Order: sequence, then structure tokens, then C-alpha cells
Amino acid sequence: MLSCATDCLDVCGGGGRLSAGDESQNDLLPEDDDVSLENVKDDGVHVWRLKHFNKPAYCNLCLNMLVGFGKQGLSCSFCKYTVHERCAARAPTNCISTYVKSKKANQVMMHHWVEGNYPAKCTRCRKNVKTYNGITGLHCRWCQMTLHNKCASQVKPECTLGELRDHILPPIAICPAVLERQRSVPLTQNQSNRKLAINRSESALQGLTSPGSSQGSQGSREEETTQVNGVPTSFQVTPFPGSHPLLVFINRKSGGKQGARILRKLQYLLNPRQVYDLGRSGPGLGLQFFKDVPNFRILCCGGDGTVGWVLDAIDKLHLNYKPPLAVLPLGTGNDLGRCLRWGGGYEGESLFKILKKVEKSQVVAMDRWQIEFSPPSDSTDDEPGDPIPYNIINNYFSIGVDASIAHRFHLMREKYPERFNSRMKNKLWYFEFGTSETFSATCKRLHEEIDIMCDGVALDLANRPPLEGIALLNIPSIYGGCNLWGEGSTNKKRVKKSPGTKRKDDKWSTDQGSSVSLASMDLHFAMQGMNQSVLLCSVGEG
Repeated sequence: MLSCATDCLDVCGGGGRLSAGDESQNDLLPEDDDVSLENVKDDGVHVWRLKHFNKPAYCNLCLNMLVGFGKQGLSCSFCKYTVHERCAARAPTNCISTYVKSKKANQVMMHHWVEGNYPAKCTRCRKNVKTYNGITGLHCRWCQMTLHNKCASQVKPECTLGELRDHILPPIAICPAVLERQRSVPLTQNQSNRKLAINRSESALQGLTSPGSSQGSQGSREEETTQVNGVPTSFQVTPFPGSHPLLVFINRKSGGKQGARILRKLQYLLNPRQVYDLGRSGPGLGLQFFKDVPNFRILCCGGDGTVGWVLDAIDKLHLNYKPPLAVLPLGTGNDLGRCLRWGGGYEGESLFKILKKVEKSQVVAMDRWQIEFSPPSDSTDDEPGDPIPYNIINNYFSIGVDASIAHRFHLMREKYPERFNSRMKNKLWYFEFGTSETFSATCKRLHEEIDIMCDGVALDLANRPPLEGIALLNIPSIYGGCNLWGEGSTNKKRVKKSPGTKRKDDKWSTDQGSSVSLASMDLHFAMQGMNQSVLLCSVGEG
């Protein structure tokens, strides 16, 4: 039985370990590792990674050039502060602040300047900032403004967050959440004896130790923040009015293993507390952080399975606000990304431009379906079958040969993840499993084992070609961009007559501001490329 469980997706428009330095509080990460939220230990602490510099670079501490073959020095993933490896232990803890210790009235966001190693044009005088003859020029990590040292005095100290202001949660918008607890006052001996056990239980639950706990707690309330090792664990988020803070989820295992690089880039473009590695924390941690944030959006970097994972987590949390969700396709097939016009796969495009597309994207509704399974009433088989992996349909639901191939692919990738490190290799694995399934024909004559009822009418499968698979499609793309109905002459005429579309290099494109209907009749024409107007998606109640 199928039922529309969630009635819309509103679519708008490796492995190294951390090691602390012996003399420094800064963290060191190997080049092939990533930075996740767990590494945001406290503000001001640099997160180093070994880096190869294609252009001359200079140490921000000793001011000497970084020389050598391969990776010449260390660069902070959060602020791009650059040092020699020998200078890292003496580097000051002057990295960015990701939150403020306390909320104050009329707080102003200030620039965070990092000197040198950023060749670009000066925002003020529009002349090139020369970085090949020493530490020169200033670059703001938040608004991405670049200035000559002499031009810095002509710019206001207040930071506007630049072109990504709509996405960024500035530090002044995040502060530790304040809790209320009882302030302890002396009790009589009898009261102390009666409440001794209760007070000890409360102290254990709150993680607090108070002098004279045997005296109990009673009286007025005082404020206190939840902390672990001096670092807040719960935050209150108040974004700028009119902004749409972006919550980013990244699956490093998807498709071509591009997630580690994208995670570092987005943590630099946004606040690091907005970017989450799904492999470490899952979507729950980020959704809990953003659950009270108004008008936030989600960018899901991964394949179609990653999108389903995030949407399922949103369903389980029962958020009051259902956020729009955009897709950066990192998977192998990326059928949902194609239909929502984010393209068939990320190919190294500028992440800054992609974030600007998310800001300008449109909202389109798409149904999600819940499928229910029940044994037949006349069944005599007491042996239970395989467990149902998922009961929500986002893209499609299939039984038979294609489901068998997908299941084998999943099991192999879980067992040998190192063999699935590129999108092309993944497709070759699909080809191998598909070829072997063609010869083995494990789902041959599927039509003899199944009955199909549509609107109470049984389909006549006996007088039709033999079946090896059955698929229920919610989107017009399957198997990595295949359109099972093709493009007939009637459909091509309709596309040519539709306003605002044109044919170029065998790809359909629309103008940036055009609106697209995803009704059942028009969903067939929704597949677009990354260079067109894009769509975001969010979950609504059915």
C-alpha cells in the first residue's frame, strides 16, 4: 500500500588522526584528512593541515618564504594563517571566533584580518595585491575582502559578511545557552538527611559539583551554562533578520570521495559550526543545533541516499519549521540532483558560485511516499523474509533485478570501501554486477510470483512480456539519468514551443529567473544541468 507520507519537498529554485603539538594548543591534520565539528575545540585554536603552495607563500610568524618540494608548510583550515612546520608550536592562538561568550546589546561584527598569501585585487583601489615579495595585503576571513595595507585605514572596521551574508551565521549570532539551577542555601539537619540522595542524583545528572552538597539546594535561581572541559555544548542561535543561514551536511563516502575537500572549503566560506560530516555525527547533531533557527536552509552534499538520510532525520525530529534542501550531487547516479537541476555530478565548480545559486534558487513541491508491507492473507510460509530497508520513497521503489544489483553494490561498498573511490569506478562496479545478473537471471519470470493491483484493478501480466523487475517512479530519472519513456516527437515539439527554453549542445537550459512547474505532466522535462537555474528542497507535512 502506498500513501503520500510527506506531501512536499519544497525545492528552492582519510583517515589520519589528530595530534596535538607538544608546545602548542593548535591541532595538526594530515593533508588527506578533513576537519569536522568535533575539531572546533575552542575559539582561537588553529587547525593545521599540510599544504602545497602553487605560488610563493610566506610564514605569518617568522615572515620567511616557505620553500621545499611537496608540502612546504602548514595552513589553518579556518583562517588560512600560514606557518612553517617548525613555527607551528610558537604560533599565537589568534584563529577566528565561532561564537561569543555572552550576548550583549548592540554587538557589532568586526573584520578578522589575515595578512599576506592572498593574491587578488584590492577591494578599495582595484589594483593587484602583490604577494611574491613578502607578507603584504590583508584578507578578511568572513567577508572575503582583500586590501592593500595602506588601504585598510580607509575601510570601516565593521564587517558586513560580504556576498554570502544570507548564508553565514556570524559569531555574534551564537552564544552559549543559559540554563537555570537552584542556588544552594543552608538547610536544617533533618532537611539535609531527607534530601541527601536526591541532591546527589541531581548533581550527577547536571554534571555539576557544589560545595556542601549534603546541605541540599533550595532558594533563588542562578544562571549557568552547560560546558564540557570549559567549552559550551549548548548554544542559542539568533541570526540576522532577513537572512537564511545554511546548514551543510557532507557525506565523504559518496561517489567520487570529494567530500573531504568540500568540507574544508565550506568551513572556510561559512562558520565552521554550520558544516557537519555525516560520517562522524550523522544529521542529528546539526539539526539539533539549528532546530530553533528561523528560515534556515540545508545543503546536502552527497548522493540520493544521503538526501534520503537527511530527510528521514528531519521527519523523526518533528521540527516546527521544515527547511528547504539543496543538493550538491557527489553520488554515482544523482537522479534527484538531475531532476532538481543541480546536475549529474559535482565536477569541481566554484563553491562560492554554488552558494550564490542556492541563495537565488526557487521552491518547487515534490511528493514523498510511504510504502507499507504486509504478508498475504493466504500465506502459509512461517519463515520471515528479509527486513525492509526503508519505507519512504523519494526517487523510486523497485523489486527485481535492479534491486538485486543495487543490494550487491551496497554490500560490496560496505565491505571494501577503498575500492569505491571514484564515480567512474562505481559505475564499472554497477556494470559488473549488471552483467553477472544478466547471465544468472536470478529474477527470471518475476511476473509468476507477483500480482499487481492498480486502483483495485489487477494487471494482466500473463499475456505480457516476462518481467524481471518492477519500478514505481516518483521522478523522471532512474539508473543515473535514464528516462524510461524516452523523448518522442510529441514531447520534443512541446519542449520547442515552451517559452524561455533553448537547445544547446544537446542539453536543456533555462534562464536564471524562470519558474518551472513540476506537476505530473511537466515533471518529464525537469532534468537540467548545473549551469541553469537551480532548485532547493524542504519537507512539509502531508
